[in-house]
Amino acid sequence: MLGTPDAEHHRLARRLEEVDRHYRQPLRRFANRLVGDSGRADEIVQETLTRLWQRPRLLDQPATRLRSWLFTVARNLAYDELRCGRRHHEFTTDTDSVIDRHVDDPCAGLADTWVIQRALATLSYDHREVIVHAYYRRATTKAIATELAIPPGTVKSRLHYALRALRHACAAQGVTVAS
Repeated sequence: MLGTPDAEHHRLARRLEEVDRHYRQPLRRFANRLVGDSGRADEIVQETLTRLWQRPRLLDQPATRLRSWLFTVARNLAYDELRCGRRHHEFTTDTDSVIDRHVDDPCAGLADTWVIQRALATLSYDHREVIVHAYYRRATTKAIATELAIPPGTVKSRLHYALRALRHACAAQGVTVAS
């Protein structure tokens, strides 16, 4: 009786065993690279296979689609665990994981740069000039005074009012600094 629910259940169980034999080790290596801990990697693989069992229609998918689904689920579980563990400080890893490595993001300060450029454009020439010298060229008050041929007290005064105007210009763009 091939059409019975028991026969279908056994067919799915055999198929899951095949998938387990074929994908458990590659999934384990993948998860271990992500989380850096073999015990947690085993748990991720087990949860991935459990989720597959809960979606039996996936067992009949082509191998490439099934493989893609398995590795996507394992990756998402690993990332979830790393985020959760990082938030709760519940684990230490055997080695640095791929996620924990610092990567410079070239776009990280882009929004800040745009806000500052727009705010600087609203300043008077004299105020913008002292800001550029002080913060972009890292010049001292004395060096700015010498270069601009103005007294050091004037540099300090312009810098004070320029920063205040810059703060207001940023606030007008919706950007504020928490006190």
